[in-house]
Amino acid sequence: MNYSAFMDSTLCSAVRRLHETETLMHIVQDYQERARRHQRGHEEAEARCLASEAERQALQARVGAAEDEVRALTAELEEEKGAHTLARSEVRAVEARLAEAELALAAREQEVGNARLKTLELEREMKNLDRKAAYHEAREQEAREQSQDAQLLPDFELNLLKPGAGVERSEAEAEAPGADQEGPAEAAEAAPEVTEMASEAAEEEALIAEPAIPEVAEPEP
Repeated sequence: MNYSAFMDSTLCSAVRRLHETETLMHIVQDYQERARRHQRGHEEAEARCLASEAERQALQARVGAAEDEVRALTAELEEEKGAHTLARSEVRAVEARLAEAELALAAREQEVGNARLKTLELEREMKNLDRKAAYHEAREQEAREQSQDAQLLPDFELNLLKPGAGVERSEAEAEAPGADQEGPAEAAEAAPEVTEMASEAAEEEALIAEPAIPEVAEPEP
């Protein structure tokens, strides 16, 4: 083997090795570029992960605050329910007392109405007694006057003093109208009493016809 052939083979071998080295360098650069891209992607992923973690923590804090607010509102609602129940109990108690007061008032009004009726009845009885006393007193006074007149004028005919009796009538005609007029005079004296008794009866019927005081129904609790 001569020198030129050796040099040619050595040169070819060196060129081949250089080519392989360059190829390997290109491959290394390619891998390095890939590694850098993967590193950037990893860093971006880590940044997104950190941001997501921070957002998760913020959301968790908001959820905790919302839960605290819900618990506070629930406690406040329970307090309001208790206050509402107490207020309803007080309202029912007040309604019961009001119903009792209305019943008592109705009973008092009924008693007052009965007392008024009794008062009117007593007043009517007093008026009747007063009229009877006045009537008897007038009759006694009339009897006394007639007795006095009879004692003073025993022979004088009293019937001649009544209206409608003439001196020219006979004694029998004068006595007959006198006897007939005695009945109407008594009827005239009794007429006011009958009229008053009729008016009082009408008043009693009006009071009886007066509507009774309605009883107040007790409201249901």
